[in-house]
Amino acid sequence: MRALVCREWGDPTKSRAEGGVLGVEDVPAPSRVPPRGIRVRVICASLNFADCLLVRDRYQEKPALPFTPGGEFCGTVLELGAEIRTSGAFRVGQTVAGAVIGGGAMAEELVVPDASAAFVVPAGISPAVASSFPIAYGTAYMALAQRARIGPGTKVLILGAGGGVGLAAVQIAKALGARVVAVARGGDKIRACLDAGADACLDSDALHASSSATDKSETTQSGKTGKTAPRRTFEETFELLPSATRRAFGGALADVLFDPVGGAAFSRGLSSLRWGGQALVIGFASGVIPNLPLNVALVKNVTVHGVYWGAHAAKDPNAMARCGSEVAGLLKRRKLAPKVDVSAMAPLESAHVLFRALEERRVVGKAVVVVSGQEEATRAVVERESSRL
Repeated sequence: MRALVCREWGDPTKSRAEGGVLGVEDVPAPSRVPPRGIRVRVICASLNFADCLLVRDRYQEKPALPFTPGGEFCGTVLELGAEIRTSGAFRVGQTVAGAVIGGGAMAEELVVPDASAAFVVPAGISPAVASSFPIAYGTAYMALAQRARIGPGTKVLILGAGGGVGLAAVQIAKALGARVVAVARGGDKIRACLDAGADACLDSDALHASSSATDKSETTQSGKTGKTAPRRTFEETFELLPSATRRAFGGALADVLFDPVGGAAFSRGLSSLRWGGQALVIGFASGVIPNLPLNVALVKNVTVHGVYWGAHAAKDPNAMARCGSEVAGLLKRRKLAPKVDVSAMAPLESAHVLFRALEERRVVGKAVVVVSGQEEATRAVVERESSRL
């Protein structure tokens, strides 16, 4: 079978011919399906920032070389493990989506060791969209529903809201009745956040203290946006986040901070929380792991939650399964609508292009590798699906 293979740590944004470390190879198909597992013919695999970190050997977990990236997939069931066959939980030929810890989804076939990490895709949901769901939405739901326990009226500030997990957080927070202020960079991402239901958006390029008053950009559901300041690095932005948050929430600070960005964004986000608020640490897309300002946490009685979704597979699988079931139920009831960036879809051979787009923060929503080879047809389906949402 064909698979995208990483044989050494390094740059995932170039082909091997250009000095990168990812390449498509013919490798043996997985030969054994464990009792609780399923074998899947992969149609699509979506890309997460963690995949970039894995290939660069910068992630908190380190797979053995060589390995195939990809933690989220959608495909058709080829074979059932003995226990799954007896239980009737899945059938051969069904379209399923799910997650695998440690990669493996960017290949023509995949064995999911524990089928509880997969679900049957509801009718009307395309493989590209389904593959964009499990980790991003599982992470956001676990953070917001289980850890922060948000509900109607909770004021949630979401950083990095234009990316896959950020947009998932916007949709889930709104589905749970919260008020949402989303922080994203640039017009396309801000429009995506508004489409996802955000009550207001802040352009991160306009949160720098040297910006003039006329440069401060705040967008509400009216779609009107002020002048946008020049692009800045993550570390140069966010000085004005607390005051902008207070304005956006009508004079109040946030109850909950959702942060997949890290760096300067986290420290200013912490200052954007009310007394007794909660901070959800999701990841470090900025590339900078922040120091926790304990004086702010102390004075404001802030609770900080680390939310590493993948660790629950080993440490708390029951919680993982429960959250997965609940968030899949929201998808089935059409309360959630994962966004795939149609400009960020590519076949296995061009996966490095998507890694580059993700690292350069040009992806609005999720990037998807079309493993089946039906790239144009898959893109057309996603475009039709998006037009109905």
